[in-house]
Amino acid sequence: MDHQIKPLFQIPPGKDFIIDSIFSIKNGITGMQGYGLIPGTKIKLLFTSPSKDPVAYEVMGTVIALRNKDAENIFVSPADPAL
Repeated sequence: MDHQIKPLFQIPPGKDFIIDSIFSIKNGITGMQGYGLIPGTKIKLLFTSPSKDPVAYEVMGTVIALRNKDAENIFVSPADPAL
């Protein structure tokens, strides 16, 4: 199943994923926890801005915007293993 883990910025829109891990040199994991971004949480790409950065994600019923440079440090796997 490890081959299905990918950076958040590479997921397709509209499908549910589960946060597997978060790596951040600058803020650490606690910098992301305030947004509900913790391992085990479901996340979905909703839409991208016209410039493709930032991107809107749904997390715990809330819409948040993340820049791709932050999303590349968040690793996810499909909520449905068949994806």
